[in-house]
Amino acid sequence: MIKNLMDDNVSVNNSLIDMYGKSGNLIIARRIFCRVPRDIVTWNTLISSYNHCGDFVEALSLYDKMVLEDLKPNSATLVTVLSACSHLASLEEGEKVHNFINKGNLEFNLSIATALIDMYAKCGQLDKSREIFNSMHERDVITWNVIISGYGMHGDARSAIEIFQQMEESSSKPNGLTFLAVLSACAHAGLVKEGKYLFAKMQEYSVAPNLKHYACMVDLLGRSGNLQEAEALVLSMPISPDGGVWGTLLSSCKIHNEIEMGIRIAKHAITSDMENDGYYVMISNMYSSVGKWEEAEKTRGIMKERGVRKRTGWSAV
Repeated sequence: MIKNLMDDNVSVNNSLIDMYGKSGNLIIARRIFCRVPRDIVTWNTLISSYNHCGDFVEALSLYDKMVLEDLKPNSATLVTVLSACSHLASLEEGEKVHNFINKGNLEFNLSIATALIDMYAKCGQLDKSREIFNSMHERDVITWNVIISGYGMHGDARSAIEIFQQMEESSSKPNGLTFLAVLSACAHAGLVKEGKYLFAKMQEYSVAPNLKHYACMVDLLGRSGNLQEAEALVLSMPISPDGGVWGTLLSSCKIHNEIEMGIRIAKHAITSDMENDGYYVMISNMYSSVGKWEEAEKTRGIMKERGVRKRTGWSAV
């Protein structure tokens, strides 16, 4: 019955390709694609499936084949392909797509502009990202988040904060992802005062901090040596801190050689994530560094009892 439907119904074919592709069965998805009549949605569906499964090189290869067959890409195609370029940080491929948009007089809509900003930012071309951003007459929260993340990713926290302040004056209001992007930028640049101000500002926009926001703040405070304040923040959290939050604080203890505090934090980290071998290794090393050999050996014994194996090349920092 499905075979009969496939012979006549393009929508059924596209749905099948999407189902198999998004579930990781790309061989079957490709097989169906090769056997049926294809429209723009068919191509987009398979390209999107390769993107979804992380095979960005093949997604770009399919796009090239599509263009060679004189099938005109639409907005959905271009956004998907630009996403693949972003993941690969392939400036050359991204610029080819941008040139195609310009030469083909294709509609330069919000989704395409945002995808281009993201692509150029991921490729380190922040001036180009900003140029496109500044030229836009319409921006949504995703556009703002992308440019803020771009600056944060490349260590330009001041520009990330500047854009955030512009966003506050616009019709788009910051959401959880906005605050995560700008807090991450502050953490990497060591802007403690600004980060604390922005974290407090979340309440103004009725955005409840999640584990990632708390981890960012703990990282910011911990890196700058404010370990007691970082620990107090974790203990005051209205949600249970996970291994990621405790692990972030533990890494800061290691950086600042705060052994006794590190041992205390490591116990919390292990309780939150018993399968993470790195926490056992760190607490064992901390015990050894202060001459507590018996406790160090005991920690290794607990690790073995629980069947936790040390992974090669693990680092908590």
